[in-house]
Amino acid sequence: MTKKFLTIIAILFSFNMILGQNLDLKKIPNDDYINQAKIISKTFFENLKNKEHKSNADFIVKSIGSTWDESKKISERNSYLSKFEIISMKPPMGVYGDLNGYDLIEQGFLKGSDRYFRHTYLGYFEDSFLLFEFRFYAKSDGKVSLHYIGWSENNPFEYMSTSDMLLPRYN
Repeated sequence: MTKKFLTIIAILFSFNMILGQNLDLKKIPNDDYINQAKIISKTFFENLKNKEHKSNADFIVKSIGSTWDESKKISERNSYLSKFEIISMKPPMGVYGDLNGYDLIEQGFLKGSDRYFRHTYLGYFEDSFLLFEFRFYAKSDGKVSLHYIGWSENNPFEYMSTSDMLLPRYN
C-alpha cells in the first residue's frame, strides 16, 4: 500500500514538474535591458579611455564580487587595476596604448531567457585591438548588472567562430 502511494505521489509530482514551465524560445532581452547594458559598457570604455582604471576595477569588483570576502575583493581589484594599467601603456613599452574607439560587434542571448545576455565589443587602441565580452543579468527589480567581463587579443574572426559565441543573436 505504501509503495503504491509513493508511486502515485511520484507520478503526480513528475507530471506537475513537466507542466510547471514551458520553454519560450521567443524570449529575448527587452530594449530597456539592452539600453542599460549599453550604458554600463559605455561607462567602462569611457573610463578606460580616460585612464580611470580604479573606477573600472571598483565597479567590476562591486558587480561580480559581491559574495567575495574582503581579501579576495582587494586582490581582484588590484589585479584588474594592474591589467588596465598594462593595457594603457603606450608602445613601445606596451602593446595597446590609448583607447581611441570601440564597436559593438555581437549581441547574444540564451534561448528561453530574456534576462541573461551578452555583448561583445571590439576595442581599438593606438597600436592594436582587444575583444571585450560583457555578460549581463537582469535582476528581478528590472535593473541590469554586469555578471562577467573578459577580454581577448585573439583574432576576432576566430574568436567569434568559437562554439560559445555562436549563440542566438537578437540584433
